[in-house]
Amino acid sequence: MLLKALLALCYILFFIFVPLYDKAYWPEPTKKSLTCKMIAATMFVGIGFIGMEITGNESYYANTMLIGLILGWIGDLFMHIPHPPNNPRMSVVYVGAASFLIGHIFYCMAFIKSTMLLTPDYKFFTLPEIIAFFVIFIAFSLMLEPVFKFKYANKFMKVTLHIYSILLIMMLIKSCAFGVAYFKNGAENGLAAMLILIIGAIFFFISDFTLGLRLIGGAKGNKAVKTVSLYAYFIAQLLLATSILFVQI
Repeated sequence: MLLKALLALCYILFFIFVPLYDKAYWPEPTKKSLTCKMIAATMFVGIGFIGMEITGNESYYANTMLIGLILGWIGDLFMHIPHPPNNPRMSVVYVGAASFLIGHIFYCMAFIKSTMLLTPDYKFFTLPEIIAFFVIFIAFSLMLEPVFKFKYANKFMKVTLHIYSILLIMMLIKSCAFGVAYFKNGAENGLAAMLILIIGAIFFFISDFTLGLRLIGGAKGNKAVKTVSLYAYFIAQLLLATSILFVQI
């Protein structure tokens, strides 16, 4: 009963502090916005951890997702705290970006390995997944500069962004594929798990894309884009944390 009350409290505090963070984070980050952000981030990590305790879920999926959530928390911290003065190249932002990147890898690992455990004749990429990947990747690659006005500081940034995009698209596809496989397998709460996974992955994609618009797409001063990016990210993390309550494999 206590754990369920704590879980409910995490959801309540999450929905209180995300809007407070959104309000405090405009036009520039502040100590208040950092506090609100980290409370909200702590709540999605708490939901994942408490969800494991309530359900007794000690599966590979749950443990790997929890690591991804923790890496997200670390990324949130380092992407927001002040940069070292007069030393932009060694900015703590890079630590945060690396943490998010590794977190995405852990999410992909959770989806891929869990699908392997669920489906004996698992293939790393099915034909529909390959088609979906190339359609999404090529479509967005062609539109980044002429449509969304992405401007890269150098070739390294361009290559890095495309590598990150590959990982993000893979996460989207593998999350959806695992959700569908979990539902088709007739697992308990399969429909809820499938919807949570698919919607969570879509929101993560929206979050990272709109973040790109803000950072190098000329939309840094656009309040609407910032708000969409912020809410999409936190909803994505919330849903992925919640999936631990429903997915046990």
